[in-house]
Amino acid sequence: MAVIFSRVLALRHRHTLVIGLVVMVAFGGLLVWRQQDTQRRQVSMFQPTAVTLTVNFQPDELVFRGASYYFIGKNAQSGEALTVSGWARSAAELRQLKQLRRAQTWQIKGQQIGIMTATNFNQFDAARYWANRGVTKSVKVDQVLQRRHQKVAIGHWVSQWWHRQRTSLIRYCDRLPGALRVYALGLLPGVRAAEATQELQGMRQLGLLHLFSISGLHVALILTVVEWLCVQLRLQREHWEWGLLLGLPGYFILAGGGSGVLRACLMRGIQLGGRKVAVTISTLDAWSGALLVGLWLNPGMLFELGSQLSYGLSLGLVLLARESRAWRQLGLTLLGLPSLLNGIFQWHLLTVLANVVLVPLFPIVLLPLTLIGVVSWPWVPMVGQWCAGLLGGLDAMLNRLAELPGNVSFGKPWWWACWLWVALSWWLFSRPVRQRRHWLIGLLVSYGVMYGLIHLPIHGEVAYFDVGQGDSILLREPFNRRIAMIDTGGRLAFPQPRWVPPTPTTYGASRTSLNYLRSLGIDHVDDLYLTHHDADHIGDLPAFLHELRVKRLLVPAGMEREPGWRHLLADSRYPVAVQSIQVGSAVPLVVRHPYEAAPAENANSLALQGDFGGLNFLFMGDLDQAGEQKIIAEHPQLRTDVLKLGHHGSKTASAPAFIEQLRPRWAIISAGRRNRYGHPHAETLATLRSTQVPAVSTQTSGMIRYVYTGTHGFWQTKIKGAQDS
Repeated sequence: MAVIFSRVLALRHRHTLVIGLVVMVAFGGLLVWRQQDTQRRQVSMFQPTAVTLTVNFQPDELVFRGASYYFIGKNAQSGEALTVSGWARSAAELRQLKQLRRAQTWQIKGQQIGIMTATNFNQFDAARYWANRGVTKSVKVDQVLQRRHQKVAIGHWVSQWWHRQRTSLIRYCDRLPGALRVYALGLLPGVRAAEATQELQGMRQLGLLHLFSISGLHVALILTVVEWLCVQLRLQREHWEWGLLLGLPGYFILAGGGSGVLRACLMRGIQLGGRKVAVTISTLDAWSGALLVGLWLNPGMLFELGSQLSYGLSLGLVLLARESRAWRQLGLTLLGLPSLLNGIFQWHLLTVLANVVLVPLFPIVLLPLTLIGVVSWPWVPMVGQWCAGLLGGLDAMLNRLAELPGNVSFGKPWWWACWLWVALSWWLFSRPVRQRRHWLIGLLVSYGVMYGLIHLPIHGEVAYFDVGQGDSILLREPFNRRIAMIDTGGRLAFPQPRWVPPTPTTYGASRTSLNYLRSLGIDHVDDLYLTHHDADHIGDLPAFLHELRVKRLLVPAGMEREPGWRHLLADSRYPVAVQSIQVGSAVPLVVRHPYEAAPAENANSLALQGDFGGLNFLFMGDLDQAGEQKIIAEHPQLRTDVLKLGHHGSKTASAPAFIEQLRPRWAIISAGRRNRYGHPHAETLATLRSTQVPAVSTQTSGMIRYVYTGTHGFWQTKIKGAQDS
């Protein structure tokens, strides 16, 4: 809105200014009303309610992962959109779901709950993302009572037809081999394959995904190809332009309806529409119109990385069209860099080179290879395999390129600095070429200053991540002098039926603790303590070893010889030293347990103690009451200020005598929401109440962190705000 209003002011035309103000006031009022309506429809994120309701949805909305599925449906009674997730109970049911081609009406019985907001700092906020689209509730299906085809109104027949075509396209692309499947799903129906994170990792690290996956570049290319074919077939321009204009809404559905697709379709449609009424609409005016429509459909669009890159870079292409190739490439880099740093917290020095090399290859190599592979697969599978191999080879090359030195873990800049950088970048290109060098140097210096502020913070912190049913704790000293972690979190793996399709291995730490470390610009961990061998404490270790340089692993004595967990070390990109520790070991933290080498079960869990910011912290891992008794018997005067309860608040830990002796000022509980074990146990909570120890749990407060400078600090929780100590 600020960009549009600035342009209106620059015109210095009274009538345009009045019309612009009226439109902005009306538009602003609409957005405020939508926000209030969204807030009114929100429900609790913690207390699910049993519901029985009827939902309508399109079959192309169904997304599968193994035997689970989810989709965006509409409540048939209220018309409210909501997310619905469930689980196929048999191979036959899963096959039936994948064969759906018509709009569905389901009567379901399940649990309704509010969409969970981000529970860790700097984590992707799903609640905000969906609220921008008018979705505030989620339903987990317990039972589908009835399935039937939805009755389609005559006015909706065309859109239903396009949804059926998209469903068929998705199911077809899903059967393609290797990398061809990933590219075809992403570029044609706009679906993110489960393997995309691994397959396109190098492209992501090099900052290239936005060039076509989310910027809409492929949409513009496909539409250009269609126009070229119409001209070559000598079709009358009047006819094919009308056909293209009327077909754009359908193509918008077919291509997945993302922000980049919306922008590209709107810009082309606005210009074609103007031509039909004999009005010449410039590319900039078309971009402005697309922005207004995009904001009307999604008020929070410009707070999302994909939309920022799509609209920002397309605007850069328009306004920098007269610049030389070198200045234009530099301008696009400077315009996209603030969004990339704010969204993924890193930037590769080879990004500019990769852009220069790969962008020209996209329209003449990547897109044609994908289309040839898709079309030829049913008739000449060998050609499809060949295309998949070439695309996979390109991905492997990009992955190796991304692993070369030059990846800068910048961290997350302050939000106002990002907007300032965008403004300064535009200001730079408003200057004559001979004056730009000095402005460019100043701009780069500002990036350097921000990098220094992020990487040399004057404060330290103790952070308890919300990793669900597990443990993961960060200990970071001021100026990042020493960075330590206690456990990595992880999920307990339960055996699946043989009919369940395999899914790529993913790690929750990538969204929680590792994401937070990247936002701080941290690319290494000095000491990583593994309290014991349970999966909910060390299951995400491979992700840490792949993403970070872990200098030393410290495990309880006896665990270093266990083969059961050492296979997790196979994914390490850097050499890592494994050291066993017990009471008396010379490590930065004081080891309170174990006293002897033994299997690394709960009873042999590490218990660690340390001082940070004027407070004493004790971390109990999963140690049980027998271990607690050993500690207080050995140290009858032991005290602590902050106690991380053992075993997620289970009744097998936190004995009354132990709590009574330690006399902590606060107790921290790390446990998953609605976990199957009933943690924290009522008996443990009663013990804390009887000893007057206030407890804070990641279940209700999300990530908990103590931020300190010197001997003073304050507490913060992600969900409930801040509390001074």
